[in-house]
Amino acid sequence: MKRLSWRVFIPVRQFPRWLALLSLVALAAACGSNPPDESAALPTLAQLPTLTATQTPLPHTATATPSATSTPSDTPTVTLTVTPSLTITDTPTSTPTNTPTITPTPLPTADNEAVLSLVDLAKQATVLPQQPLVPTASGAIPAVSTSPATSCAFLPPGGFGLIFTTDPTLIQQIGCPLGSPPVTASLASAAQSYERGFMVWVAGSPGTIYTLFGTGAYQQFPDTYTDGVDPASGGESPPAGLIEPVRGFGKVWRTYPNVRDGLGWATNAEAGAQSTVQQFERGWMMALPQRGEILILTSDSSGVSGSWRAVPGGF
Repeated sequence: MKRLSWRVFIPVRQFPRWLALLSLVALAAACGSNPPDESAALPTLAQLPTLTATQTPLPHTATATPSATSTPSDTPTVTLTVTPSLTITDTPTSTPTNTPTITPTPLPTADNEAVLSLVDLAKQATVLPQQPLVPTASGAIPAVSTSPATSCAFLPPGGFGLIFTTDPTLIQQIGCPLGSPPVTASLASAAQSYERGFMVWVAGSPGTIYTLFGTGAYQQFPDTYTDGVDPASGGESPPAGLIEPVRGFGKVWRTYPNVRDGLGWATNAEAGAQSTVQQFERGWMMALPQRGEILILTSDSSGVSGSWRAVPGGF
């Protein structure tokens, strides 16, 4: 007969409870209805089977709790914008300048007369045309430049200076006056009008004859007439009311056909006077008292021809 063996597995946590229960069972068995055998000795120690506690690990499933992931918050970056303040510029306060009072000093009587003479001359000069329309050799009126004139070291003297400063085109035409300061010459002269222009003779060694055509062109010739050698007249028969030129004017008029054809017959006799002449870089100014005009001659590159115009006035 096999002996059956039992093993009781008691959880560790219930061991105290089972131990108490087994003690009660053993106590009940000892106090049964059968009288005890007094000859039998009572066990001093009840031997209980040794319980071997086997700890069975409880299944444990670890559930990972996700840790909170901190989301980095955007940290605002503060940019300081500094607006520069306006620069304050101290405006200097202008210091008033004391203007000296000019006390006019009366001029001597002789100076007053000279000033009055200049005033009368200026009155005559104020009637000068600003833009005289003088045709060129081709018959066309030259264009007037509006560019400012270049300053000259010296202005021409007398009435020449009045005209020179009044008409800004003159400096472009004849340049600045020659001389430092400019010096005029007083020369004997003669003038004669023609149908289409006039002639001017100026004394010199030899003298010079200018033929001024109505086209605005001029030519100059040396005066080669010799009294007693050259005939004074060519014996021409001019139309009624016209005059044949004689002496130096007549010699040039007969010698050069372009002069005779360009000027025509003389309309009056020669008129003599003392003229004032000023030379310029590219021409001449000549005061003709017998005509009440100032003649302006602008020379071309040849030096013996060019253009002319006359303006009312005197030296």
